[in-house]
Amino acid sequence: MSIKEMNEERRIVIDWLRRIGVEFQTGFIITNPEAEDNPIVYANQTFLEMCGYSENEVIGKNGRFLHGKKTDQLTSKEIRTCIDNGEACTREIINYRKDGVPFWNEITIQPIDIEETEGRFTLMLLRDITDRKRAEALIKLQQETYYEIEKGYMLSYLIQKACSTVESFFHDDAKCTVLLVGDDGRFRAAAGTSMPNRFHEAISEIYAEENTGTCGAAFHRKETVVVEDMKTDPLWKDYQNLVDMFGLVSSWSVPILDADGNAIGTFGIYFPFRASLTPADREFIEGIAPIVSLIIKYFRQQEDILELAYVDKETSLPNRNYFMNEIGDMVNEQKEGFIAFISTDEYVKMVDQYGHRAGDALVKEIGKRFLLAKLPADNLIARFSDSTIAIFCQTPLTKVPDCLEVLGHCTAEPASIQDMELFLTLKMGVAIITPKQNDPDELIRHADSALSKAKLRAGESICYYENEHDEFMMRDLRIANELTAAIRREEINVHLQPKVDLNSGAIVSFEALARWFSTELGNISPDVFIPAAEKNGKIRMLEQHVLKRVLSWLKKRREHGLDLRQVAVNISTDHFFHHSFIPYLVDTAAEYGIEPEWLRLEITERIGFVDIETAYKVFKQLQNYGFTSSIDDFGTGYSSLSYLQKLPVHEIKIDRSFVSRMHEPATLAIVRTIVQLAGNLGMVAVAEGIETEEQRRMLIDAGCRYGQGFYFYRPMSLEEANLL
Repeated sequence: MSIKEMNEERRIVIDWLRRIGVEFQTGFIITNPEAEDNPIVYANQTFLEMCGYSENEVIGKNGRFLHGKKTDQLTSKEIRTCIDNGEACTREIINYRKDGVPFWNEITIQPIDIEETEGRFTLMLLRDITDRKRAEALIKLQQETYYEIEKGYMLSYLIQKACSTVESFFHDDAKCTVLLVGDDGRFRAAAGTSMPNRFHEAISEIYAEENTGTCGAAFHRKETVVVEDMKTDPLWKDYQNLVDMFGLVSSWSVPILDADGNAIGTFGIYFPFRASLTPADREFIEGIAPIVSLIIKYFRQQEDILELAYVDKETSLPNRNYFMNEIGDMVNEQKEGFIAFISTDEYVKMVDQYGHRAGDALVKEIGKRFLLAKLPADNLIARFSDSTIAIFCQTPLTKVPDCLEVLGHCTAEPASIQDMELFLTLKMGVAIITPKQNDPDELIRHADSALSKAKLRAGESICYYENEHDEFMMRDLRIANELTAAIRREEINVHLQPKVDLNSGAIVSFEALARWFSTELGNISPDVFIPAAEKNGKIRMLEQHVLKRVLSWLKKRREHGLDLRQVAVNISTDHFFHHSFIPYLVDTAAEYGIEPEWLRLEITERIGFVDIETAYKVFKQLQNYGFTSSIDDFGTGYSSLSYLQKLPVHEIKIDRSFVSRMHEPATLAIVRTIVQLAGNLGMVAVAEGIETEEQRRMLIDAGCRYGQGFYFYRPMSLEEANLL
């Protein structure tokens, strides 16, 4: 839409509003659902003040520009559906101001018709309801706290929930902590999983004195303390190493008081930028402190009783009785997840040499690290036996390997036990929870059996319990779990298959194909491990590995005076749309000294089903940097012809399913059409899966110049490709 047209529509709408005498005391915008991407054509001053943008920054944009990390996409979709259908509705959603601070919006949508233009517009009334949502969050937190205290939830879980509640209302980079002050006068981290473990470890060595940072001052003054510049404030003079190490700029702290008015700890929030405390912010965070105090009060009252029955006194972790009682209820929720039994080779050695106290200290240290790990919220960690920690976690099965990887990283740093620095070797036995596998006793037996198997292997190991009913699911999980280690061990190799001139047979370029032989699982087909990588969130890491291997091969060819050949690298849809895709590609190519012209990115035609507008922008950026691109498996989808002409790609690859059936007249006609379409759009058509001389001749007759397949070359190692 031109600026002139937009201004005319805006004038008509404003005139119409004035004629009917509507006086809006709240923020509102008007959008044009009949124009491309439903742009904003008018925004009143109240709305602009609400979101912090100027009129020029708002007009012409879709309302999605206010979205951010905490925006619920389902609600956003409901809003778009209302607008598209011309329906009135009201929804509540988190939007973001220009300064990055999230705020709750109540959005009332009302379609309006303009007689003068016979056009349709959408009126959206937007009210900032953050204060109401904060009040509701405090009430809900208090109610859930009473219930969960009675259920016997651990102190760390309950206090962490308070931290997460506060963080949900502030900038995405804001981080909350709760520090309690022990009998020795030192701070002790009670919650704050968004802060690195190193921060908590450093804080635990500091005495709570009036000049020890924002929290020390709040603790002693018994009032809220705000530090807007931690670089210059005297309270942080002696702790600039923490400020620099963790990129801290501003911090606020509220004292936590017991029933007698004595300070027992602090609730703190940290920002990586300058942040001022508004009256509304003050009221909110000061409302959290009494709830945390309540948690601590009730917890301490029940602590002695609960410890006798449910807490392991040597490590302060829940014990076997508590674990067994809790998982009975948890698995009945019919949700997916896992139970892991975890032990370490070093436990027996410590007990043999230093006694059971040293072994207890080792288990306690591991348990503490697990508690600080970023696991899904529905988890339980307990000491199941002398040497074994049991973990229950509710999470989709596709996320199980990621959770186990998080647990494995907890022991990356050595543990200090008996004045020794120990590098720990974890053994994990895992039982998978499904709606059909939810018997607590059986799951415990399965996890224990898997741990026994893990202990038989050298080094760190993870073993899943398996039975004949779970063969395919367990193989998928093992593959995803092994993939990261396989890349690190360089088990993932790259083979190249030449693309040739169909007339002469001359090689014109290569396609890179991943191949995996696992020392644990044997030879794994790409048809198995690539879908597993996509399903379990490992595909981007895999494709980056392939890219590096290709660039390294090209670099070595150049160093040895060999001609360079363009290589196509397959890129998944998730990777293609990831914000780091192009920056990583450009930086990595530059790192190896390889010009973009020697790389071609092959993307499946499913790209058109995801987000055609974003896809266009990504393809255009690739083109601007000098990379070429290709649409793989062309013709297998349903929207190919509708979106292909919109994308600046250089090549389309005719799927092998068409090539193998060219003896059918209908299929041959499709192949001819694809080749002609490519030519009309200034693209090159490449046939895949050529296996016979007859197929080669039919493709040439259809006008196709290039192809690949076993008839010419099978995929070969990088070393073999150097001989061509």
